[in-house]
Amino acid sequence: MKKIVILLCLFWMGFIFYMSGNNGTISHEQSTKVVNIIENAQRNQEKSQAENKDKAVSSSDSSQVNKNSINVKQEEASNLDHIVRKNAHAFMYMVLAILVCGALFSYNKSGKGMIIYILFICLFYAVTDEFHQSFIPGRTSLVSDILVDFMGAMIGLGLFYLSYYKIYKRKRS
Repeated sequence: MKKIVILLCLFWMGFIFYMSGNNGTISHEQSTKVVNIIENAQRNQEKSQAENKDKAVSSSDSSQVNKNSINVKQEEASNLDHIVRKNAHAFMYMVLAILVCGALFSYNKSGKGMIIYILFICLFYAVTDEFHQSFIPGRTSLVSDILVDFMGAMIGLGLFYLSYYKIYKRKRS
């Protein structure tokens, strides 16, 4: 079991490295796919709501409304793309923190003192990952991404500790 947990942790680190190694175009295409799925779901919801409501727009105002709605939709898509990218960062490091916790806990390295080690491992990997991204065409290295990664790791650590001690206390009772 110990080796499996460590292999999962190393596999996930490799997956993060691989995803960071994608050039800007591939990375953008991946996040655009997710944005398109969200937008399609939103359009379907709006369409069903529009069918329930009957609104009439005069023909003279429709061209101006269409131009404004296109600009708004482009801005919303850009904002949504940004949110998807940041959530992807946080999710990847949340999983990494959970796997690092599992690896250390499998070797009976647990307790409050291990929190610093777990967070250090995740933060160190986030910093080296951003450094790696700085060499990839079309990608940037941002301190804000490191902070998002670290927040994801803290969430993962919190989830692991909460679930572990809930289960642990239940077994001891």
